[in-house]
Amino acid sequence: MSLSSIHLQGITGGHLLYTADQLLPATRIFIHREMKMGFLGRTCLTVLSLLPAVSTQTGGWRVVGSDQPVIAEPGEDVILPCYISPSISAVDMELRWFRDAFEKPVHLYRFQKNLLGTQARAYRGRTALSPSALQTGNISLLVRNLRPSDRGVYTCLADDGIRYEEGQTEVKVTALGTQPSISMDFTQGEQTRLVCRSEGWYPEPEVIWRDRDGNYVTSLSNTTVQRDSQGLLSVSSYIEIKQQSNVLSCLVRSKIPKPDWESKLHISSEYHIFLD
Repeated sequence: MSLSSIHLQGITGGHLLYTADQLLPATRIFIHREMKMGFLGRTCLTVLSLLPAVSTQTGGWRVVGSDQPVIAEPGEDVILPCYISPSISAVDMELRWFRDAFEKPVHLYRFQKNLLGTQARAYRGRTALSPSALQTGNISLLVRNLRPSDRGVYTCLADDGIRYEEGQTEVKVTALGTQPSISMDFTQGEQTRLVCRSEGWYPEPEVIWRDRDGNYVTSLSNTTVQRDSQGLLSVSSYIEIKQQSNVLSCLVRSKIPKPDWESKLHISSEYHIFLD
């Protein structure tokens, strides 16, 4: 028997004629088996050749999040990327965005409606999906007025009623605080020290002290951090000074790549203060 034209005998005894080009790749695999099996094999082959294997075409979608974090400042509106691949409509799916708890969604879409009453209280009135984007499988989430507490990993889940897939996107919130101010302070024992202050940071910044020769003296300092009502951080760093060290600099640096703020203090022999 040649693969160029093949006769298939059905259950009823009738014959079907197929050419090799008319058969799906999956069917050709069964043809090879049929030539070695016998009558029962021919019966199975007839059924399979009439029912092409299409499950990989209808069920092969997946959800893709972002492999890069979304970095933004407090108060900004951000979009958390997430989409279905290959592109198919998500209009009739259940779509759920959540963080730590599945049952406390950041945003829930079901039965072609946004079920805003079910979302976590902190996100009420701040999230949205794009109706037009859902038609092409884009299930990215808009989050308005970003807060420091919004940082973390978000999961986007799509469920078509048969199967579900999910992806993840990380959000990093960063705020560059004010330029440091340096002033003199005195302890109860009349020990002279400098205090470097800066506010409006997120996350907690790094404070670095250097002397007039550029040597790091941060280990001699003591830093405290306070959080304001908006979740932003203020730092105050103290370091004792000696008269012979007439130049000290305070550098406040974000732990997420951002510009640095630095202030220098020139101390004369009379301890007069001059700020750069």
